[in-house]
Amino acid sequence: MTPKFASQRSLTKGFRYLFPVIIMALCIFALSQHDNLPSAAELWTLISGIKITQWLGAVAGTALSFWALGKYDSVAHRHLRTGLDGALAQRAGMVSIAFSQTIGFGIFTGAFARWRVIPQLSPLQAAQMTGFVGVTFLTALAAICGIALLGTAHSLHNLLLGGAISLIALTASVVCFMFPTWKIGKFTLRLPSLRALFALGAWTLVDIASAGCALWLLLPEGHGIALTDLLPAYFLALGLAIISSAPGGAGPLEIALIALLPAADPATLVAGLLAFRMVYYAVPAILSGVFLLNPTLLSRGLKNESDDADYLGNDRRPAMSLPFERPQAETAVILQNGGNVLALGLNQLAILDSPQISVAFFDPTSGTSPETTKAFARYASQRNTAPCFYKCSARAATAVRSQGWRVLRIAADAIVNPQTFSESGSRYRQLRRKLRHTEKANLEIEAAWGQLPYDEMAVVDQKWIQQHGKALGTTMGRFEPGYVGLQAAFLARKNGRLIGFVTFHRCSNEWALDLVRILPDTPDGTGHALIRAAIEHAREAGIERMSLSAVPDHTYAHKLDGGLKRFKTCFNPTWEPRYIATPSWGQMALALAEMTRLVHRPAPLTSVPHIAGKKPAPQSSQNLHIDDEKNEFALERTA
Repeated sequence: MTPKFASQRSLTKGFRYLFPVIIMALCIFALSQHDNLPSAAELWTLISGIKITQWLGAVAGTALSFWALGKYDSVAHRHLRTGLDGALAQRAGMVSIAFSQTIGFGIFTGAFARWRVIPQLSPLQAAQMTGFVGVTFLTALAAICGIALLGTAHSLHNLLLGGAISLIALTASVVCFMFPTWKIGKFTLRLPSLRALFALGAWTLVDIASAGCALWLLLPEGHGIALTDLLPAYFLALGLAIISSAPGGAGPLEIALIALLPAADPATLVAGLLAFRMVYYAVPAILSGVFLLNPTLLSRGLKNESDDADYLGNDRRPAMSLPFERPQAETAVILQNGGNVLALGLNQLAILDSPQISVAFFDPTSGTSPETTKAFARYASQRNTAPCFYKCSARAATAVRSQGWRVLRIAADAIVNPQTFSESGSRYRQLRRKLRHTEKANLEIEAAWGQLPYDEMAVVDQKWIQQHGKALGTTMGRFEPGYVGLQAAFLARKNGRLIGFVTFHRCSNEWALDLVRILPDTPDGTGHALIRAAIEHAREAGIERMSLSAVPDHTYAHKLDGGLKRFKTCFNPTWEPRYIATPSWGQMALALAEMTRLVHRPAPLTSVPHIAGKKPAPQSSQNLHIDDEKNEFALERTA
């Protein structure tokens, strides 16, 4: 670096530090030139007239405001995954904001204060916390200002401005939902979840409304300013004061309020603001200084608030640790959608953490639903996401409903018992007709697992996608060699050419249909023949339960079916209801929207690694089942 360049950089840096002070000085000078400002004696008289009840009310408003700011910091800790979102973090947030809002230069003073009072926080994390809090607070404040302008607009200009701000805020929320992560060079920017945005907005509103009420209470008697007029003006003035970075917002806050409340007496406003600064700025700043000098004081009096959910703990394990002894085979879908096994004590869930929700697929893989509900909700809360049980059974749905959760029926699972399955009777007439078509076409059906014709299957998959559009995902499997290599596959050939295949997840007592890929020019009934062959092999393997997977079962199901239910009805299955469950209807709406997004815009496939090594040797259905009892991944770990 040349001396000239270093000198210019030092000047730029110095000006950046001096700029807020210059802004404050200019604003105070402009304020001093106002004609109607009171003298020092008049100001003292006005402040002396404030009643003790007004002071006490302002103190209560200040306490509520800072309590909300502490809660705000807790949400920020969860977003940044610091693991420090408890009572200490909330107190640290209150201290850092009390210090930084009075001293000014918020990004630096706030980061220093957080780092000083939370030993576990690194300087980088403290800076990230401060930056996140600053940006999101201003964004939330802007949105609240827009809504306030809409609700209190006295002119077309204010109405249009409020509408524009509100529209931008709504658009930003949609962007956070649709595009939750952004790749910027080597860095990945993760936007807040909608649950986090709602919480941040709510705590911002509590904070600024409480502070605005404290200011209103401290206005001298006879001020004649309605609270509904003061609050919108205070919100806008506060935003300008924060942007200026002036110490305590001194100058910009006063000038903005006088300009935004032209009918108010400037002397009354200035007296009220001076009293407000004593309560809302000076006292908290002094207290924060004490805690910064002795950070250990901050943790005094904190009680251990552990409950059953804390004692259970939570341990996220790789998807490959999914137990073979589990109620539903289909939970193996987490092997490719980025899911994990979440252990809550002795209970285990097959979960997927998305930007908006933490979803547990089906019933617990071990344990019971009542024991997991509270711990799972705590786990989701720590990520700023909504907890959700997806496609759980009626029994699990009843259990979580008894604990206050909201439950909605969304699907019906087609269940067949291979041991009792028969093609005789009028109910199987359509199936017999379809199978006769494949017999006349000389279709060849073969069972395969472990060592599959992956190249041929990939061609069929690509042609199927060309016909049907992009493959859906997240709750449904997509073709990937390592993934289908774990499954039982059934192939359909005509004249030696692969024209279709189906695959099944497997567990100790169930097979579950996953991929169905059939070319458009195949003989009628090819899919039926593949399923029929799978049922026969499951019978030989001693399997007593086979899921043909679920179909939509709700008000709009008829628009989404596309003949899927009619196809499965040919096998005369037992239809078992499946449910979605969340703690509230608001979280239910969020979960349904997020699941729709995840299905139609799935994340990139997570490759299952076993295929990178040797491919397992082919085995018959009988010894496949025997090996499965010994080790659920025996085929993948041994050659």
